[in-house]
Amino acid sequence: MTSSNSQDIDKLAVELSQAGVADTHFHIGPELLPRRYDVAGLAAAARAWDATLVLKNHTYPTTPLAAHARQHEGVNFLGGTVLNRFVGGLSADAVTSAWSGNRADVSGARNDPAFVVWMPTVHAESHLASQGQSFDPRWGGCEACNQMHEEAPGDEVPVRVFGADGQPVPELALVLEAIAQYGARLATGHLSAEEIMKLVPLALAAGVPGIILTHPHYPSVELSDEQLIELTKDKKVYIEHCLAIHTIEQVPLMRFEKSIEATGTEQVILSTDFGQVQSDPFPDATVRFAHGIDRVSQGRIPHQDLISMFTKNPKRALGLVEE
Repeated sequence: MTSSNSQDIDKLAVELSQAGVADTHFHIGPELLPRRYDVAGLAAAARAWDATLVLKNHTYPTTPLAAHARQHEGVNFLGGTVLNRFVGGLSADAVTSAWSGNRADVSGARNDPAFVVWMPTVHAESHLASQGQSFDPRWGGCEACNQMHEEAPGDEVPVRVFGADGQPVPELALVLEAIAQYGARLATGHLSAEEIMKLVPLALAAGVPGIILTHPHYPSVELSDEQLIELTKDKKVYIEHCLAIHTIEQVPLMRFEKSIEATGTEQVILSTDFGQVQSDPFPDATVRFAHGIDRVSQGRIPHQDLISMFTKNPKRALGLVEE
């Protein structure tokens, strides 16, 4: 790394830190597979930056972990739940479960931030079809997790959001109503592009206050730029590009940059989707991502817009600042 390049990265780190990074997608352990951080370890890493992180776990709600961190670790963590089979799949009760744990004050007072509800990820029909199994071995330690399941990949049953006829399953309406009722944010998980194109209008009609289109270039998703433009006609819908889709799936950063050029920056979030044992620690990954996008953009993305995609935009998507 040249001295000039190192200085640019250091300057970028200062800018991001001062603006207040908000990462909408950070994996936390313990889980069926090893993770880099538990909640205390991640809090220690994030505290100096006063960063806002949304904690994700494929197997259980993270709202209690995030609430505990807000109350006792002095950090701005948000929680959520992923509607995989582990929490009952597509269940309004699973949303209520996450909401019940989303309070830092156990006396019952409610002044806590929104939480995120992801559509199925490792149990999404499109994920199982494209990956052939729930947990990707590249995430680290997944051979052990498959042994814990004691099930062959072909025996894994998907959580279906739409039926064979293309119509939403009855449980979907109840889930969307619960998300709207609790003021949570919906993230699209590992659903296919076709499913997402049907889901988003249903969620908006149900009164869901905000939607995050989870890593559109993931193999089970593959949303085109034209579809992203269509979906973000509503200002409550945000696109989330994740560094892990570059580092694990080998999608070039230029593909992200071209997509951002096509959609504009105002409703774009740049997050890491990190927390894997082999991934960079926080905040190194965030700075690495910002520098990479800045480099491939060659000025086509204004610098302040780049900073906003890591800071202001995700906070707006999560309802932490006003539109």
